[in-house]
Order: sequence, then structure tokens, then C-alpha cells
Amino acid sequence: MKFVKFTFVTIVAIVAVLACKRDDDPVTFAELRDRGEQQIEDQAALLEFLSTHFYNYEDFDLTNPESPANDDVRIVFDTIAGVNADKIPLINQVEERTTTYFDVEYKYYILKVREGGGKSFSNFDAVGLVYHGQLLDLSTFDLRLTRFQIPLVSAGSSTVRGFQLGIPEFKTAEGFVEDEDGFLQPRNGGIGAVFMPSGMGYFNLFEPGIPEYSPLIFSFNIFDVEFLDTELDGLLTSMEDLDNDKDVSDDDTDGDGFPNFRDSDDDGDGTPTVNEIVQNTYTLNPGDAEPTYAANEIIKTRDTNSEGVTTIRTVVLTDTDGDGIPDYLDAN
Repeated sequence: MKFVKFTFVTIVAIVAVLACKRDDDPVTFAELRDRGEQQIEDQAALLEFLSTHFYNYEDFDLTNPESPANDDVRIVFDTIAGVNADKIPLINQVEERTTTYFDVEYKYYILKVREGGGKSFSNFDAVGLVYHGQLLDLSTFDLRLTRFQIPLVSAGSSTVRGFQLGIPEFKTAEGFVEDEDGFLQPRNGGIGAVFMPSGMGYFNLFEPGIPEYSPLIFSFNIFDVEFLDTELDGLLTSMEDLDNDKDVSDDDTDGDGFPNFRDSDDDGDGTPTVNEIVQNTYTLNPGDAEPTYAANEIIKTRDTNSEGVTTIRTVVLTDTDGDGIPDYLDAN
């Protein structure tokens, strides 16, 4: 039997603050500031950091990002000064992103060392990864050195918005290889970092090791993903984002106060959603032709094992009355 083992450079301090809000913790807040004004302050702090710091790009083989030599390397940040005065600043290597959150336009930044060669996923899935959470003074508030699975959104909570939006810009490992000790190691997973203002982080919420109104940095190595179906109604949580705004909390078809991703009867007609769709599973042996899908059939997951057998799971969004509204959203 093989066991999964992920080994990375040891960092001395290990702390236990998760990247998501914990439901069993007491919630305390600092005095509320104006989000727009705070964003201006945070934006200036982020640009200052990105202009005066670099990451250990020389430790990576950037001529061949998919190289196995990069698999075990973690991102480390440092100040451009002294012997590091000639390093390339992060501001020249990151990609700027813009999003509207709580009616404020926020800018955040993505560092893509390696996109990853595996599966794409959404900000509604559960990702297996290691990560390092830091403040702009590079102090650590959160660290996971071994694989840790985080649901980016769940029935009870979700990760901070910057983490939730940044992580899906990468892909999982393309596979796992056995090392000389018989352990499985991830190959060609996403490696990067996200730099976010406090408004996309904890804002005025008190969290251990994180002063209120702190911009945050998360660096990470991504391994694998579980595609979530939060309320087990046959639809992936990503399929419950009906308005495609990357937020499932505001999609509530029947207006009962429970968003669809937490509602077992999305349209409130008394018939559970799982009974108003059709789920199919296809098994393809090597050389088999692709299935013929219905016009309203959507692939949920696709997996191929070591023998080359592919399992495809789909959902058919039936529309019995032909009015263009799927049965599970149609109360009539």
C-alpha cells in the first residue's frame, strides 16, 4: 500500500490559524472603517511591498516551469536591499486583478510561478495544498507544511475572498509519482501567491496573529481537488452559481432564505432537486469512443485511473414542460 507524503523545506514556526472563518470561534470586531477609504490605504501598502520585495525565483527552474525540480520548492519573500539590491521586484512579476466586493472595487495581485498541469477547478471546490499566510512585514500567521484540504466555500463558512478568488487561477498536480521510499509525490501542481487588501481578507475581524485591517499574503503549492456538492443534491456547488458572479450565497431561486447550494429543493415546489435531474455515469476503457451527450447534459467530473479507464459523471438538467427552465428551478 502506498501512502501520500508531501515534503517541503521546513519552516520553524507552525501556527494554526485557518484561511477560513471557523464557526466554533467567538467573533469579535474592531471599530468599522469605511471600506473605500481603507482600500486606498491598503492599495498603497500593497504596491509599496511589491515594489520593495522579491521572491526566490532563482530557486525555481523558470526556463521549464513544469520541471520536477520545481515540485518541492516553496515561495519565500525577502526585501530588496544589501546583497539583494539587484533582485527583480514582485511588482514586475505579478498580475493585477480587479473585483467588486461589498460594493467596493478592489485590486489584488497574483504571482504565477507555475500554473499547474492538472485539473481546473472553481472557487466552490475543496483544494488540497500546502500554504503560508503572512502579513506585509513577512511575519507568519498561518502555515501548513503537509497537505491540507480547504473547502473554498461550504455550508457554514467560506475562505477569505482573496484566497477564494486567487487559488482557482491555478491547476492541480497532473499526477503523483512514487519516490525511492515508496511514497507518492505530486507532479506539476500549481505554485503561486496572492496578495490581497484587508477588505478581501479579515477586514475588521479580530483573528489570532492578524491585526485588524491587515493586507494579507498567501503563497501555496497545489496538489489536488474535490469537486463539491455541498448539500448532496446531484449538482456541483459550482453549478449553483446561476448568475456567474463567483458567489453562490446570492443565488436563492425560491427566496426561502437558503441559497441554492444549501437548499435541497431549489425551486421550493416540494420535490427535492435530486429527483428533478438525471445523473449518469459513463465508463470508458482505453480506445472507447466518447459518449453521446444530451443537449442539456453537463459533465461534472472526469477521472482516468492508472489502467487508462475513464469514469465520467454527468447531470442532465431535464426540462419536462419545454419552457427553457430546468425542472429543478421551475416551480410551475
